[in-house]
Amino acid sequence: MPENRSLDAVSETAVPSKQAVRRVNAILLEKFGTRTPSKRDALDGLILIILSQATNDHNCDRAFNSLKTAFPRWEDALMAPVEDVANAIRSGGLANQKAARIQQLLREIWEEREDFDLSFLNDLPASECEAYLSRFHGVGPKTIACVLVFFLDKPAFPVDTHVFRIVKRLGWIRAKASPDEAHRVLKSLVPDDCKLDLHVNFIAHGRLTCRADGNGGPKCGSCEIKRFCATGKSLKIRRVEGEKIGEKRDFFVTIKAKKELAENVSENA
Repeated sequence: MPENRSLDAVSETAVPSKQAVRRVNAILLEKFGTRTPSKRDALDGLILIILSQATNDHNCDRAFNSLKTAFPRWEDALMAPVEDVANAIRSGGLANQKAARIQQLLREIWEEREDFDLSFLNDLPASECEAYLSRFHGVGPKTIACVLVFFLDKPAFPVDTHVFRIVKRLGWIRAKASPDEAHRVLKSLVPDDCKLDLHVNFIAHGRLTCRADGNGGPKCGSCEIKRFCATGKSLKIRRVEGEKIGEKRDFFVTIKAKKELAENVSENA
């Protein structure tokens, strides 16, 4: 494999059984714990998801709280100048784009229902909630899945960048699969009772261990679920002891990093 080849490209599709998915979920549960659905309502959830794009949780929460302080009712946010909405959510980044999206969503909901109460979704099955939410402009599979699993306590498996990267490396979806395809495959593959926890814990695992190639790459040597991973099995990982630099340290090195490791050991010989 060429040294500059992305690790995401070496995984082979190896769709697991639901039992294997449950084992992966159990391992990550032991490490990261469990998660309970939010008590916020569905519309608050939709707005939060818009605000969460391209920012971190802290700034998203700051922007949402600022928005609700400036506009206690969603009617107020809809009728306000878009510049005022943007100023209220400035801490969340991309304020102008997000403000326009928020007002468009509120306008579409009002035009259909003449109120902002989406509590009726609690009484509908997940499939009908999905169909309803998909009517709104800019509300795609990831947003819908987030609303279902976090705010309506219904089975759904959102695919964000961390989840997308991990399931490709695991081999659960094709290496060239689109996010929409990933949503379709994982919706049926991941058991309903695992969906919330596995989604959240995949994000934690992606930040800590199964990192993007451009962010240090995956730490396969310390990965708790590597025995389930198609990419990990396909890579030639070797163990090198750094005895010549005065300490016994194990380096788990992918082919991509072999040259760098050899140079480091040589310099310290």
